[in-house]
Amino acid sequence: MAVTSAVSRPALASALSSARSAESKRARVHHSLVTDNPVTGGPVTQRHAFSTRPRRSRACLGPESSSRSTYLSQCRTKSRPWRLAFQAAAEGNGAASVAAAVVAEDAECEGDADDGYCSAQEFSGDGREPAVDDPRDASRAEEPRKEHKASSPVITWQLVVGLVLRHKLRLLGLAVGLVAGTACNVVLPRINGNFVQALVAPVPVPLPRLLLPIAAIYVVEPAATLLFVSSLSAVWEAVMAAVRVRVFRRLLLQKVAFFDAHKAAELSGVVAVELGFLDKAVTDNVTRDRGLRSICEVVSTLLVLFFIAPDLAPVFSLLAVGISLIAGIYKRGTMPVFVSSSKTQARITDAASETFQAIRTVRSFGGEARQLARFAGHVAEARETGTRLSVLKSTNEALTRGCVYISLMCVYILGGHKVQTGILPAGTVLAFVGYTFLLTFAIQGLVNTMADIQNALAAVGRINALLSSTPPEPNLAIPEPLPDLSVLLAPTTDCHEPGSSGAVRGEAGEEEGAEKAVRANGAAAVAGGGGLSACELAWTGDIELKDVRFAYPQRPSVEVIKGINLTLPRGSVTALVGGSGAGKSTVVQLFSRFYEPVSGTISLAGIDISAFDRTQWTRAVSLVSQEPVLFAMSVRDNIAYGLPDADVADADIIRAAKAANAHEFIVKLPQGYDTLVGERGGLLSGGQRQRLAIARAILKDAPILILDEATSALDSVSERLVQQALEGLMQGRTTLVIAHRLSTVQAADQIVVMAAGKLVERGTHAELVAQGGAYATLVNAQHLTFE
Repeated sequence: MAVTSAVSRPALASALSSARSAESKRARVHHSLVTDNPVTGGPVTQRHAFSTRPRRSRACLGPESSSRSTYLSQCRTKSRPWRLAFQAAAEGNGAASVAAAVVAEDAECEGDADDGYCSAQEFSGDGREPAVDDPRDASRAEEPRKEHKASSPVITWQLVVGLVLRHKLRLLGLAVGLVAGTACNVVLPRINGNFVQALVAPVPVPLPRLLLPIAAIYVVEPAATLLFVSSLSAVWEAVMAAVRVRVFRRLLLQKVAFFDAHKAAELSGVVAVELGFLDKAVTDNVTRDRGLRSICEVVSTLLVLFFIAPDLAPVFSLLAVGISLIAGIYKRGTMPVFVSSSKTQARITDAASETFQAIRTVRSFGGEARQLARFAGHVAEARETGTRLSVLKSTNEALTRGCVYISLMCVYILGGHKVQTGILPAGTVLAFVGYTFLLTFAIQGLVNTMADIQNALAAVGRINALLSSTPPEPNLAIPEPLPDLSVLLAPTTDCHEPGSSGAVRGEAGEEEGAEKAVRANGAAAVAGGGGLSACELAWTGDIELKDVRFAYPQRPSVEVIKGINLTLPRGSVTALVGGSGAGKSTVVQLFSRFYEPVSGTISLAGIDISAFDRTQWTRAVSLVSQEPVLFAMSVRDNIAYGLPDADVADADIIRAAKAANAHEFIVKLPQGYDTLVGERGGLLSGGQRQRLAIARAILKDAPILILDEATSALDSVSERLVQQALEGLMQGRTTLVIAHRLSTVQAADQIVVMAAGKLVERGTHAELVAQGGAYATLVNAQHLTFE
């Protein structure tokens, strides 16, 4: 995140000094010197970087010369700053202007995760690639924006191995159980052969002496298997828990446009189905003839065979080579089928989920037959791919069994001949037969394990392709590794007015109003944690839209917001009206930072809101939409969702519910505030859901309030009571209202009329009616409802 403004050199030096003093924030301060290019005449940006963390292991200092090339500065960092905003007074500087920006860098740079470097780049003003002063950066300059196109994979071998190695004690138990169990299985055929040989020997051996080693193996092997399976399962469950949280975290970090492009069932399948394949690759392969045990048994058996009978051992080597070749061919042939099968299963899940979510629409339009036909089509595709997969699996098993039988025949022929000629004892041949079956089971288990691994690798590839195709939201404050839930939901700082809570800090902290602190303290006034947050600034700062243009990412050629300029004075109420498709809801989404403008800026107290991380901005904004969304939780939890705290007082929840005229119907529910509302609040009426959403916004107590048809689902009596509560809530808050009812908008401080993505009129209700323009037309046509 960065805020850039033109400043003079003295102002820059002062800002940098203030920023350096924020030692708790491990950020880097960059400034760019813009001069004229003597060749092209265009501006050239010169990059300078200063570390705000003292005693860095590697200084990040750009050149101080007047070179007209862009310096590509990079620095190693292990820091994870949450936010750092910077505001300095703007002054003209003739032909050469200085732009200052503070950039908070993430510790895990997506584009350079392998070597730990984070690159900061600029282009020359004429659009050409920068000249590279540092030869190490030559290769990076060829693709200067690569890190913006895709992010690093979310699941890597390095991640999985690192998670596994955290459990050293359990890994020790796993290793002991693996070695002991494998040794018992490999030794047992040899002991059985010796047992038979001793029984037919001329000199009999006492039976207890023969049975003692067999009994010992029968005791040790189950115990070793228990130790191995329990240790491996515990380690892998911990690994999968961490991977699931990491994947879900990356999903949460995606931009809203990502969720527009993918269905909810598809994304749910990533967490449930795709990760299930990765889980099963281990959990389904912990038995004695699968996974690690099968690998160890194959290797150990071959070594033992070469030791006790080198003449017969090559037969088993050929068996292992043959089955390995079959497995390799099977792997290459089945991977596309595995991928296709997974996609068809996802389509089946998607079709079912979509049908059940829209069951009322399906029922009202008689669409059961259509939905059934669609579902049956996907099932037919799954049947076809499943059949192909079954044929491949059965062919693989048949070829594997053929190799085994050929090997057994070789053992019988060669071993029988050697026994008849007196070269080998019968017990040794019997041991070889036992090793044949041991090797067979182990190799077959290994082949099955490989199939599960192929499923897992295909699933991981799909997950990485999905989540790495677009960069995640750069400034959402979700830490990694994740702390305990109690830390994530720790009580947050109250978002009170600076004057009433002493929130203004810094040298001008005792002055009244945040704007004075901003003007006096520059960068330090808005440095995260060391000065004013977005929440505090929102109480006293105006919101301004300046030449804002926007097109949805899925339709980049269709501009829906066309150069809007609008100011929302602090503490005022602004109403947006207009016909359907005018762009009102899009403005709400831009205010909520679901999307970023294509061009132009939205600023708070003169600071671009992109300077604040989204968590900070979200705390400053309360949104009540036309279609409120409730979670399948209790009434209490849905209201408390307005605050990211682990423990919200019941008294505050009840107070918010009363203010939203919801308390009366809540206490009549079967379990009162503990009543579950069902999926998406389906057990409540539309008006009840709306009132809970309003209670949630009241509890949040944010300085910026957005009401998108917030009272549309209420009856006239409830609306009157809730409107009174909202009027009290709007006092001192910057409020944006979208409504069609005249009673909702006529008292607004300013009414803005939108049409086709533009602002066409602005004024009070009386002024706009008197003008006889678009607003008057809407009123006369009763698009705004009189009451």
